[in-house]
Amino acid sequence: MARAVLSRESVIVLLGSLASCSLAITQPDDYLNASSSGDLWSFVDPLIGTEGATPGSAIAGGNSFPGSSLPNAMAKPGIDTSYLGLPNGTAVDCNAGYSPLGNVTGVSMMHVSGTGGVPTYGLISQMPLAGELDNVNLADNTTYWQNRSIAQESASVGLFTTTLLNGVKIEITSGNHSAFIRYTFPSGVSSGDGQLSNLDAGVWTAAGNLSPKSSDAHVLVDLTHVLPGYGTQAYSQKFLNGDLHVRNSNDSSSPSYYGSATYSGGWSEPQSQTIYFCSNFSVPNDSPLRPTPAYVTEATWDSIPGAGTFSWYYDAKASQAFDSASPDAGPAPQVYSYEDLVTHAGSGMGLGALFSWSRIHNNATAPAVLEAKLGISYISAAKACSSIRTELPATSSFEDVVQQVRGEWDSKVLNNVEILDDGSEYAKNATLKRMLYSALYQTGLMPTDKTGENPGWDTDDGNPYYDDHYTIWDTYRTLLPLYHLIYTRSYSRVISGLISIFSNEGFLPAGRIANWNGKVQGGSHADMVLTDAFVKSVVTPSGEVGRGELGINIDWQQAYRAEQKDANTLPIHNVDSSCFDGATKEGRGALDDYLPLHYITRNHTRSISRGVEYSQNDFAIWSIASGLNASVAEIERYRDRANWWQNQWNPLANTTLAGVGNFTGFPGARNKNGDWNFTNYDPLSCGGCGWGDDIYEAKVWETAFAAAPHDMAKAIELMGGDEAFLKRLDASFLPGLGTSVGANNDAGSALFNPGNEPSFMTPLLYNYIPKQQWRTVNQTRAVVDDFYSDKRNGYPGNIDGGALPSWLVFNLIGLYPVAAQPIYLLSAPRFSSLRLRLFSGTQQETVLNIRAKNLSEKSFYPQKVTFNGAELRRSWLRHGELARGGTLIFEMGEQPQGWDDGERPPSLSPYK
Repeated sequence: MARAVLSRESVIVLLGSLASCSLAITQPDDYLNASSSGDLWSFVDPLIGTEGATPGSAIAGGNSFPGSSLPNAMAKPGIDTSYLGLPNGTAVDCNAGYSPLGNVTGVSMMHVSGTGGVPTYGLISQMPLAGELDNVNLADNTTYWQNRSIAQESASVGLFTTTLLNGVKIEITSGNHSAFIRYTFPSGVSSGDGQLSNLDAGVWTAAGNLSPKSSDAHVLVDLTHVLPGYGTQAYSQKFLNGDLHVRNSNDSSSPSYYGSATYSGGWSEPQSQTIYFCSNFSVPNDSPLRPTPAYVTEATWDSIPGAGTFSWYYDAKASQAFDSASPDAGPAPQVYSYEDLVTHAGSGMGLGALFSWSRIHNNATAPAVLEAKLGISYISAAKACSSIRTELPATSSFEDVVQQVRGEWDSKVLNNVEILDDGSEYAKNATLKRMLYSALYQTGLMPTDKTGENPGWDTDDGNPYYDDHYTIWDTYRTLLPLYHLIYTRSYSRVISGLISIFSNEGFLPAGRIANWNGKVQGGSHADMVLTDAFVKSVVTPSGEVGRGELGINIDWQQAYRAEQKDANTLPIHNVDSSCFDGATKEGRGALDDYLPLHYITRNHTRSISRGVEYSQNDFAIWSIASGLNASVAEIERYRDRANWWQNQWNPLANTTLAGVGNFTGFPGARNKNGDWNFTNYDPLSCGGCGWGDDIYEAKVWETAFAAAPHDMAKAIELMGGDEAFLKRLDASFLPGLGTSVGANNDAGSALFNPGNEPSFMTPLLYNYIPKQQWRTVNQTRAVVDDFYSDKRNGYPGNIDGGALPSWLVFNLIGLYPVAAQPIYLLSAPRFSSLRLRLFSGTQQETVLNIRAKNLSEKSFYPQKVTFNGAELRRSWLRHGELARGGTLIFEMGEQPQGWDDGERPPSLSPYK
C-alpha cells in the first residue's frame, strides 16, 4: 500500500477539529470503582505479573503490560522506565516499558505484554517536565527522568495512574489507535527533583526535595525514545530518521504536532518500521495554564506560542549529558521556533519538540491540568489524526473514555466466562476471581489487530491482519486454542491474518512483531495453529465434520500451501548474532539436515528441540492434508514424517536421580553418521539454554515429555511403559532436582518448570494412563497454588504474550487443549459453577456449563464425571462434543478415584 501524502493544510484542519473544546479536570476517584458487582473489569488487576520473586525487581517476573489498552489494540500507552542505575541483580529489560523500580523516562504509545528478549516498541512518547529547565538537557533523559511513588501508582482496566516524585500526576486511558493522557502539575517544583540515586552503599534515596522554584509546566517530545536492550545491544532499537511539525489548533492555548519516525532493530530484527503520529493539547477552562515562549529561541517570523523544536547529534549507545565524553557530542540542544524539522538517516541527528505553559498570576497555586491526545498509524499522519477524532471525540471526557474501555473489555472478553453464584464459598472467592479475570484480560492484549494499518498490503475487515505474535511457539498451546473457544470472531480474523502474511511475504511467522517475521526458535508452529483451527472447525483426520464456527471466509487450501512451504522449502539463512547458523527469520532453517537424514545434527543450533518439533509440525500437516483430501502420496509422506521425532530419541541416554532411580531414553544430539553425540550432554540440563545450544530454555528431561504430544503411546513406550512413565512423571515434580535455565526463566526447583511452555502439558500427562487422572488434579492444583496468585509476582515467569494466563484459565475451568488435535484433557474446575459462552458472536454460539458438586478445600478429586447426562469413563473430550454445549459435571470427593478406566486420549501409534 502506498503511504498517503499529507499536506500541511489537511493536518491543520484535522488538528483544529480535534481541539475544539476543553474538558473538565479531575473528578473524584469514585469512577475508579466498579459501578456494580456485575462489572467484571473490577476483578482485573493489570499489575499482576509486573514483578518477579525479588521485591522491586522484574527479573523472572511476568513482564505484564499494566497500561491502558482495548482488546488487541494497536495503541498500548504506558510509562517507560529505565534500568540504568538499578541495584546489582535487579536490572532487566523493560519489555513492557514498566518495571517496579526505575525512573520514568516517558509515556509512549506502543508496547507488548509479557515478552522476553531484546525489547521492541516504546515508541512515540511524551514526558512531562515541571519547573525551570536550567539543569535539563533535553537530549539526555538521565537529566530529567523521574522516580515515582509506588504507593500512589495504580492500574485498572482502561486507566493507569502514577505520580512522579516531582509531584506530576499522570493518568492514561486509550482507544484502539490513540491515547488520552491527563497531566496534573503541582504548584511549584524543580524539574530535577525526585530522581533515584544509587548510593555506593546500595541504598536507595530520593535525591532532592520539592521546592517551589517555578510553576511552569512542559511536555517533551523525543522521537529517539525507544525501549533499549539491557543485555544485548547488537539489535537494540535505534531511531533512524523522521519529521516533526508543530502547529496551532483552533485555540491558541492548544498547540499540536504531527509527523513520522522510522526505527530499526528490536526483537524480530526488522529492517525498519515507520510510525506516523498526531497529537494535540488542551487546557481545561478551570486550569491556570497558558502557553509561554520563555523556553523557545525565536528564529522565524512566525512562531507557535509555547512550542519549539530542536535537534542534536544522536548516538543510541551514548548518554548525551553536558559533559559527555563522546567527541561528537555537542552542548545541550537549543529549542528554536522552527515549525517543521526533518532528519535523514545519514545525518545522525535526533528530533524533538518542547511545549511549555506558565500559570496565570491570579491562580498560581491551583493544580494545573493539561490534557494530551495522541494518535498513531502505520499509514499516514492524517490517519493518526483521524483516529483521535473518531476514538476520542471532543464530546467524550477522560472519564467517559475510561468507562468505554471497561465496557468493551466486559462485553468482548470477560463476560465469556461467568462465575455463577450458587451459594458456595467458591462463588465468592475474591482471590480466585481476580486470578481468573485478570488472566482473561491478559489473554486479550495480544496479538495486535493492525487491520487497516499494514503498510505492506491492503487490509480491511474482509482481509484482516494481526501483528505482534510474540511468539507463536509460546501461544499455540493454550492462548490461541482459548481464542478459538471464547474469542471466536477475533480468532477467525487471526487465522485469516496468518494466511495473509504467507500470501504476501512467502512464509508463515513463528514470531512476528513490527510487521516483520522473526524469530524462529524451534519448529514452524503456525502450522500447529492453522491445523488446530481446521481440525476443530472443519473436519478431523478421521472424518468427523466440525460445526464451522470459524466461518466460511478462511482459505484452507492456502493454509495448506503455507504449511507445505514450511515443510519443504529451506529459507534464506539470515545472519543472527544470537546463533552461528542464523536462519531465524522464518521457516525451518534446519531442513538441509532434516529432509535427508530424518533428524537434525549439531551442525545446527537447537538441534534436539527442532528435531522433535519439526515432526510435530509434520503431524499437523498430515492432519490438514487428510481433511482436505490431498493426494495419497502427500498424506502418506507427512504421516511418515510425523514419526521422525523417534530418530532424535536416544534410547541409550540415561540419568540417575538420587533416592529416586535411573531413567533411560531421552531426546539426544546426533552426528551425521547416525552416532549419538554425548559431548556436553546431560538429560537434566540444557547447557547454556540459549539460541546456540541443543535446546532453547528447556531441559532435556522436559523436552522428553513434550517430544510427541501427537504420539504419546510411543513416547510412553520409549520411556519404559506405563509404570516407568508414571515414575518419571512423579519425579518431575520433586523439589530440589532441577537445574537452572537462566535467572529470568527459573521457577521453582523441580525438573518441571511451570513457567516454560514445553512443560505446560506435563502435569496433565497422567491422563494418558488409565485410572491416573486424579494425579493430574493433584499436580495442576499444586502448580496453580504454588506459582500463581493475584499478587504482582503472580506468574512463574514472563507471561509470554498471554501464554501463562491462558494456561491458568484452562486449569481454573478444568480443561486443557492438546495442540493441533481436536481434544481437551480433563483436570478439575476450581469453581463450583461456571458458564462459558462458546464461539461468542458467531452463529454457532452456545453455552457450556461446568459444575463441581461437593467441591471444598478437602473434596476436590473427581469421583464421577458426566457430560450432558452421560457418564464419562475417559479423561478427555472431543472438540465436537464440547462444541455442542451442555453441562459438564464433576462429582467431587476427598479420596482419589480411578474413574477414568476407559479409552485413552488419541495417539498416532497404538497403545501397548
